[in-house]
Amino acid sequence: MRKTVSILLFMLMLTTCCNEVSQHERVLSDIDSLLLQPSLTTAGADSARQMLLHMSQEMEDADEDTRAYYNLLRVKADERAKKKHVSDSLICTVVQHFEQHDPSGHLPEAYYVAGCVNSYLQNGEKALLYFQKALLCDSTRTTTFLKSRCYAQVGHIYMRNGLLQEALEMQQLAYFYSKEIGDTLGMRFSSEDIQAIKETQQDSILATRPKADVIMRIQKLHAQAKSQVLNDMNAQLEAENSKERQFIWAVSVSALIIVVAAILLILHLRKRREIRKEEAAEIFLSSRSKRQFYDKELNQLLTTHIYNNKVLKESEWKKLETGILKAYPTFREKLFSLYSLSETEYRICLLIKMEVAPSNIAKLMALGNSAVSQNRLRMQQKVFDGEGTAKDWDQFILSL
Repeated sequence: MRKTVSILLFMLMLTTCCNEVSQHERVLSDIDSLLLQPSLTTAGADSARQMLLHMSQEMEDADEDTRAYYNLLRVKADERAKKKHVSDSLICTVVQHFEQHDPSGHLPEAYYVAGCVNSYLQNGEKALLYFQKALLCDSTRTTTFLKSRCYAQVGHIYMRNGLLQEALEMQQLAYFYSKEIGDTLGMRFSSEDIQAIKETQQDSILATRPKADVIMRIQKLHAQAKSQVLNDMNAQLEAENSKERQFIWAVSVSALIIVVAAILLILHLRKRREIRKEEAAEIFLSSRSKRQFYDKELNQLLTTHIYNNKVLKESEWKKLETGILKAYPTFREKLFSLYSLSETEYRICLLIKMEVAPSNIAKLMALGNSAVSQNRLRMQQKVFDGEGTAKDWDQFILSL
C-alpha cells in the first residue's frame, strides 16, 4: 500500500510541475480521493502532506476557490497523518470562504473537518456546532459517508461528557450509515464504540444520571446550528431571487427595446412604401404642368395598379376610356378611321395617351415588354406604310 501511494504521489508531483494553475483542481481532487481511502496509512497521509506542501508556492497564483480547497486538504492530511493541531484558524478561514462561495460543494466536509479539529483541541461545544451544521446541510451535498463520520464524532464527544445513552444513539446512527454504503471499516469502528459504551453503561452510575446541564447546552447548540444554517440558506435564496429579479428586469427592458425598434422599423417601412409610390408615379407619369391630359382619379388608379403589379379590370378600362374621350371626344373616331385596331392595340393607345411608360403598360395589361413594343411598331408601320419606330407611334397618339 505504501509503495502504491508513493508512486501515485510521484506521478501527481510530475503532473503538478507540468500543468498550469488552471489544472490544479484536478491534482487536488486526486489527492482528496487518496485521503478518503479508509485503508490509507499514517505514512501515506504524511506523503500526501508533503505533496501539498510542495504545491504551496504554486497555490499563491491560484484563484480563491482553489486555495480554499487546497487549505481544506492540508488540514485533512494533518488529520489523517495524526499531526497535532495547535489552532483552528486555518480551517475556520476555509469554512468562512465556502459559506460565501461554494460552487463545488465542499462546505459540508469543511464543517466536518472543522469539527474534528475542535474536537482534538477539546473545544467540544464548537466541534458539536460544526458537526451539526454539516448534518443540516442540503442532503444532496452531505454524503452518506460524511454523515456516518459526523455521527461517530458526535458520539465520541457525548462519551467524553458522560452522556452514554446519547453517545450510544449517535454510534448506532454512524453504524447505520456505514452499513448503507458498505463501509466495513466504519461499521467495525462503530461496533467497537457501541460495545465500549454498553460496557461503560453497566459499570457507571452516569448511565442513569445524565448531566442535565450538558444536555441543555447540547440542545442549545443544536438550535444555534439550525438557526445559522437556515439563515445561510435564506441569504442564499435572497441572493438568487435578487439575481432572478435583475434578470427579469433586463429581459423586460430588452423586450421593450425590441418592441420600440420593431415599431420604428414598421413606421420606417411604411414611409419608404409611400416614397416608393410617389417615385413610381414619377416614373411613368410626367409632372402635371407638362402633361397634355391630367385626371387625378385616373392617375391614382394607374399608380396603385402599377405599384401593386395588378392588371386593369374590364370596368376600369371603361372608366379610363370614358375619361380620355371626355377630354378628347374625337380620339377613338380618329384612331379607328386609320384602320381597325384590335382590343389590345386600342388599350395600348389609351395608356399611351395617359403617358404611361411602355414597361408599365406591360404590367397593367399582363404583357411582356417585347409584346408592347411590337404592337406599337406594328401600328406605326401599318398607318405610315412601314416607316417610323414605336416611339414615333407614341408621339402620334399624343398628338391626336
